[in-house]
This record gives sequence, C-alpha cells and structure tokens, in this order.
Amino acid sequence: MTQISKRQLGRQLEKEVYDTFWSTIARLTDKGEVELFFSEFFTRNEKVNFSKRLPIAILLYKGYDWRSIRDLLKVSEGTIAKIASKITTEGFRMFFNKLEKDEKWRKFWHDLAKTYLTITHGDKVARLGDEGVERIYLGKKKKLLL
Repeated sequence: MTQISKRQLGRQLEKEVYDTFWSTIARLTDKGEVELFFSEFFTRNEKVNFSKRLPIAILLYKGYDWRSIRDLLKVSEGTIAKIASKITTEGFRMFFNKLEKDEKWRKFWHDLAKTYLTITHGDKVARLGDEGVERIYLGKKKKLLL
C-alpha cells in the first residue's frame, strides 16, 4: 500500500502541487507520451494496481458479476468493492459517457466479451460459432457482457 508522509504540506502548497500534477497530465497529448511518463513515474506495483482499476470500473458498469471480474483480472473482492463504491460518481459518469461514444472502445469491449465467453464457456462457443455467440450471448444480453 502506498504511504503518505506524516509531514503535511500547507493547504496552498498542496493545491499548487495538485494543480501542477493535473496540468502536466493534461498536456500529455498521445498514448506514447502518457505511457512513457507513467512508466517512469509509477513503480511496477503502482502501475499494475492503477491500471487494473479502470477495467474493474468498466466491467462493473457493463454488468459483469464480481466473481467474473475477480477471475478475469486476478483482483480481490475488496479491490472490486472499493471501485464499485465509486462508479456512480460524477467523474466515472463523465468517463463512461465518453467511452460509450468511442467506437474503438466499443469494439474492444465486444472482443473482450467474446474472449471471456471463450474462456468461461469454451465448449458452447465452439459449438455455436461466431454467429451463434453474437446472437445468443451478445445480442439480447448486450448490457451484461459489453
């Protein structure tokens, strides 16, 4: 768990530190810059923990059950609970609205749902083929899987 120094910053200095941090992040303009910055900024464990939070939130939003998320992402139910308590906040709602408008993300989550089904129901997926999977699993229950 990340530790915070017991030596507190003054409120004004803390505000300036946060403003500088978020302004710096906002200036990063492409995936390569963001990846390079965070690769050097975070420790390996911080990167793993931080990067798993987003898919947890998205999978919860899309209706996946906790057990599936736990097994798919190899996270604890405590971690899922922490994220679950936040996904109805304004920041997450804004993010989900942007996400749903992005066609690449929709395709990514559609493909992830197919992968998940292949892992969990491999025998059925093999029998049904792509069209059957689309019709049976991804058609009617779209909210649950995508």
